[in-house]
Amino acid sequence: MPDRARAGVPRRTVIASALCLGVLPFAGCGIRLEDDAPRVPLVPTRTPVPVEAELVALTRDTRALAALAATVAGPLAADLTTIHRRQHTVLRTTLLRRQVPAAELDADPSPAASPPPNAASPSGDPVPSSGAAPSGAAPRASASPGASASPTPSTSASPSAASRRAALGDAEGAAAEAAGTFAGVEEDLRATVAALHAQRFAAATLLSGREPEVPGDPVSGTAVAALAASTSAAIYFFEVVSARSSGRQRERSDETLAVLRDLRTDQLAGGSRPDDAIGHPLPFEVETTADAARLAREVLTTLRAGYGEQLAPLVGSEGAAGLAAVTRWLGTVEVEVHRWGLELVPFPGLE
Repeated sequence: MPDRARAGVPRRTVIASALCLGVLPFAGCGIRLEDDAPRVPLVPTRTPVPVEAELVALTRDTRALAALAATVAGPLAADLTTIHRRQHTVLRTTLLRRQVPAAELDADPSPAASPPPNAASPSGDPVPSSGAAPSGAAPRASASPGASASPTPSTSASPSAASRRAALGDAEGAAAEAAGTFAGVEEDLRATVAALHAQRFAAATLLSGREPEVPGDPVSGTAVAALAASTSAAIYFFEVVSARSSGRQRERSDETLAVLRDLRTDQLAGGSRPDDAIGHPLPFEVETTADAARLAREVLTTLRAGYGEQLAPLVGSEGAAGLAAVTRWLGTVEVEVHRWGLELVPFPGLE
């Protein structure tokens, strides 16, 4: 007859005791999983991903931004609600694949210092932690000509509606201003993180009529030269758009031209010298105002995609300054995209 465990002692207890005595003789029967616990054989450990704490906070704040945007009236806020939900899905899925615990990603964001009245969503989700402007911060710089077309809260809007819109704009802007803290992100996430912060820059500018105060340290290198060359081509085409436009469209085109010229000046501030072509062939004949509007939209779409190709290289070579630069530059292009009636996207330049 085969041996059996003693009567009255469950089989699982016998197995557990054997494991404690035979497999883990020096660890005892209790296995601690705290961060400061000693390493135990057969218990896997996880190495945090680079800038994990910042990425976890960004994921939480993105979810809170979506909740806040859902409380703000108007088509822009509705678009931002969809955008932030998509961003949250991408960030959360990406970090889960890197074994970041779901409990960390799904926790509430750290509370804002003092959210404005009625700024919380009906579901009780808090305002994003990035929504509060730094104490003592100076007012943001005035917007570029491209930001002037964005509606601002009217005097007839209720205080609660105005405060929710202001809270959303502040949260978007604070996130854009903090872009440089993600410079140490993994190589395959550089473009994603840069594009997301460019979206934040554009949203803040469109909501408030003011550009966020993103650091403007000069950067250089081949990626900057490529960006400047793309901007130069867009300037050339918009000169055609202005020449073939009239009335309000001509004014809009001239404003976009001014924005693009300022962008190019900023891109050349670090000493980069792009290989600018003297002329560029038009993609189609431009004879009418409608043709000019079509060219404007096509040029901006192409410019946004061209910037997207340089996001990862610039962040890789220039670090925090490069990430701040592409936040400003791509974010500014995204503002112009919106002004010409094109759709905002969660990750500009990458989709």
